[in-house]
Amino acid sequence: MKNDSNKKNKLMKKLDHIKLSPGTEHVLNIIKAALASFPVGASIASLMTDYIPNSKFRRLEEFIFRIADDLRRLGNRIEQKYIRTDEFAYMFEQSFRGVGENYQQEKIDAFRGILLNSAIRQDIIQDEKEFFLSLVNNLSVLHIRILKFLASPNEYIQEIGIEPNSMQGGFRDMFRILMPELDTSIIESAFGDLFGLGLISTPKTIFHSMTSGSGLRLFGDRVADLGRRFIDFCRVP
Repeated sequence: MKNDSNKKNKLMKKLDHIKLSPGTEHVLNIIKAALASFPVGASIASLMTDYIPNSKFRRLEEFIFRIADDLRRLGNRIEQKYIRTDEFAYMFEQSFRGVGENYQQEKIDAFRGILLNSAIRQDIIQDEKEFFLSLVNNLSVLHIRILKFLASPNEYIQEIGIEPNSMQGGFRDMFRILMPELDTSIIESAFGDLFGLGLISTPKTIFHSMTSGSGLRLFGDRVADLGRRFIDFCRVP
């Protein structure tokens, strides 16, 4: 128990830079006081006080331990000089902050991949690393899911448990199978965002176009070179 307490104390020191500012804490206190004035609000106020900080701590703690294991595993592939620079410190801090602010596993995995690839890859310049980091921060999980599917359709449907034979019809039909919980217009909008960013090579008009084929064959090579470099940099090595 003492060792666990020591680990927690050390980690909390590392989390100091993401603590709320006095001004933000004051605003949150006002919100919690207002919520406490009605029955359901009291439960939400408790969530803000107890669950959210603890949930964030557990997320960051798990992330740190995984990164530590990853770095030990990668061993001599790590660029020792680079990880002592301000550039890597920035990648670490921003990735760490991103994990604290995002609960979705897809984004946490992307931040982990970016941080590790930053430490071992010399073929990507710092500006490109930071650009990819900003993309992860700004893209939604839906954007990431669509891009991941387009890059490796068969691998993606196997991962989420969909039979290849069930993937029939055009673009709209198949995305309804892939993401039945979402309105197709939302998927189209996210698809258009990816095209606008140059990550995919097909505009969202494909959802309303007649195609010569159907099924997974429709998804051919629709990820742009930039998109593939981004996906590759987000993968855990």
